[in-house]
Amino acid sequence: MMTGASMKASAALILAFLVLIALVPIHSLASPAEDLVRVVVGYINEDVVEGIAKSYGTRPLKNIQEIKAAVIVLPRQAIKGVLRYAGVRYVEEDGVAEVLEFGSSPDVKWNTVMINATLVWDEFYELMGWSSLGYGVTVAILDTGIYYRHPDLKGRVSWCANTVGTKTYMGNDLSKCADKNGHGTHVAGIVAAQVNGFGSAGVSPNVTLYAVKVLNDAGYGTYSDIAEGITLAVKGPDGLVGTADDARVLSMSLGGSTDSQVLRDAAKWAYDMGSTLVAAAGNSGDGNPSTDNVAYPARYEWVIAVAAVDQHYGIPSWSSDGPEVDVAAPGVNVYSTYKNNKYATLSGTSMATPHVSAVVALIQALRLANNERLLTPKEIYDVITTTAKDIGPSGLDVYSGYGLIDAYAAVQGALAS
Repeated sequence: MMTGASMKASAALILAFLVLIALVPIHSLASPAEDLVRVVVGYINEDVVEGIAKSYGTRPLKNIQEIKAAVIVLPRQAIKGVLRYAGVRYVEEDGVAEVLEFGSSPDVKWNTVMINATLVWDEFYELMGWSSLGYGVTVAILDTGIYYRHPDLKGRVSWCANTVGTKTYMGNDLSKCADKNGHGTHVAGIVAAQVNGFGSAGVSPNVTLYAVKVLNDAGYGTYSDIAEGITLAVKGPDGLVGTADDARVLSMSLGGSTDSQVLRDAAKWAYDMGSTLVAAAGNSGDGNPSTDNVAYPARYEWVIAVAAVDQHYGIPSWSSDGPEVDVAAPGVNVYSTYKNNKYATLSGTSMATPHVSAVVALIQALRLANNERLLTPKEIYDVITTTAKDIGPSGLDVYSGYGLIDAYAAVQGALAS
């Protein structure tokens, strides 16, 4: 027979376990041996979420009101029952996305030249001044955070949001979004590293960055954390849509292999709010044009899906292929900023993605500098794809989409719109 003290100790251990499992990443929860799972509940009426949580003795971990989705930890066997609640749109296990890069070592800086970014710098520096190359436009880097103290990113990061775990942070304390992985910093440098005579140079060197930490320090994140990060990035520091501090470009060098309603809803909402979403196609290419291995969220029609290309205009075998691929960009042996004030050369569609994000930022910034309105996401897509350089089979193909991104041609096309 258990004593009162031992019963209390057992109860404390059970409680500690329940608290702990609510905090661990989804790839730990997804094991068939686990009884509790992290799920996303899409709702019609917010009251139903509290009712579900109360019924199972738990509480919502987060509530993304913009897309009417809540995250709850529930017993696996309860999922079918929750689907029968009035006011529930869907219930899905919270998926997982990860960074899409490989390590490498050669020190090369061919990427900005290859996409004609330097031609944009040369021409518009003379016409409009250096500040036109990104000024007035914000790119949100949804990733592992940004090492904001890096000398090549000094002053570029103005705000941060952290959705990892159960407590969301939004504010100016950039340490809350510090990058202990290095991936997010590498991506940020491709977009906005300063042109200062050392290190690396970003494609859009005067753009403002938001560090939106949606992946943990190991490079993994749940779909619901990414979805929440999307909504926060679009609204920006003032929490409002349609104001000057909105992130007009969302750069997502991440992806998962499964579809998700919460991720789909967030991407569509951001698109409808006027933000251009750019995401990595993935690193699961098999060279078979009849298969489709493009990752989510790049696979969604509202997102520009980016494949990788090497410095010889070749598509690496690992770059994901499928009909959703829109364009290609440098993604092999790309040199950029890294954590702890260092630099690294990495490969992956993660590296290709920020090249396109930065070109979108250049387009919007130069239109602002020319006293023109911002282009809509659909107009951006049209400009990006129609000016791309065909590098694969003639016309649209599953490996490079419409072809290699061309910053100069895209800017010229956008200013002529």
